[in-house]
Amino acid sequence: MSRLAMVRTRKRGKTYSYIFEAGKTPSGNRKVIEKGGFPSPDDAYNAGVEAYNDWKHGNIGITSTRIYLSDFITKWMENVVKLNVRPSTFAMYNRVIAHHIKPYIGETVIQDITPALLDDFIRKLTKEGLSRSVISSAQRILHQALDYAVYPAELISSNPTKYIHIPKTAPQNIVKRTIISPQQYAAFMKLYPFGSLSHIPAAILYHTGMRIGEVLALCWDDVDLERKTINIHRQYSYISKIGNIFAPPKTPTSIRKIIIDNNLTTLLKRWKIQQSKWELSGGDSYCIIDEKKDHTIQTYSKVFMTAETNRQKMVCTGPQGKIVSRATVMHNLQKVGLNTHSFRHTHATMLIEAGASPKGVAGRLGHKRVDITENLYTHNTEKMQQDTLEIFTKTLQTKP
Repeated sequence: MSRLAMVRTRKRGKTYSYIFEAGKTPSGNRKVIEKGGFPSPDDAYNAGVEAYNDWKHGNIGITSTRIYLSDFITKWMENVVKLNVRPSTFAMYNRVIAHHIKPYIGETVIQDITPALLDDFIRKLTKEGLSRSVISSAQRILHQALDYAVYPAELISSNPTKYIHIPKTAPQNIVKRTIISPQQYAAFMKLYPFGSLSHIPAAILYHTGMRIGEVLALCWDDVDLERKTINIHRQYSYISKIGNIFAPPKTPTSIRKIIIDNNLTTLLKRWKIQQSKWELSGGDSYCIIDEKKDHTIQTYSKVFMTAETNRQKMVCTGPQGKIVSRATVMHNLQKVGLNTHSFRHTHATMLIEAGASPKGVAGRLGHKRVDITENLYTHNTEKMQQDTLEIFTKTLQTKP
């Protein structure tokens, strides 16, 4: 029976309805979809065909069996992806789709997408000099979208992305990580002294190995200066068309509590007093941070604060009470040849050199697997080489 024959119409009073079967209920009974109120049988039938095609293709607004990839992936993003990923991930998907997928193959009908076409698409991205991570993101998004086109949308019988590989010539785009010496750290803190925007974020980065988004998301409720602990459970992000937001952490294991040292504890106590002085002198013009129910952030003068304001007393703020921006910290670090990754890298390496277990360091950094810590954030330093040589020498001495 054709799809068109699956849709029936009937008169109900002075109007007409369409009706079709849509599988079965969890209990095994027939599931019927019916909608009325149409002025004529043709109107009811045409609406029924569209509704049937939409249901047949996963209920994401597809009412035709032949649809352009651009239209399909837009509907898939809004009706499927948006419900299952974090806002930051959704924004990243949209960027990749808008800049790298739609311009090349967006006007291709789903059924006309072949492995050869996708292979050519991936090679074009490679020739443009895009990094492996960007190309991999485009490939992964296409794979997920076309998997949905196979089932439940039933637009194609197999996923053509399964046969595509990224060329080895695609650059890795590895972020440069260096060990920050005590002298470099001291010089940076002298360049940006206590009270400047980058001083406290840099100190927390150096003493904890936290991610920059985690540092900027800290409020004083997360910091226990008596027990010397920091509770990490979110990150500060900017998402296009949404704005600043407190987003979930990068991974579930990123939610963690870490112990901080005496030096950082003393600095944070002093910093909290400084913030109180700024707020007192700023009066009603001092800025407060209001977290909305959807975790978006609004910043406005204290005079506009109401009983509904969900004020967050942030750790990393400037003299006016505004949260320090990621761009400010990164810009100041770049001026002296550093980046936020280097702080995390340095913290992990210092701990490993001092004899901390990789598992303990992984827990402090919020990594799910120990090998991530060992491969990304530990460095083959001279001390490590010397320690290895001493162990080897002792081994030789014990042999008969």
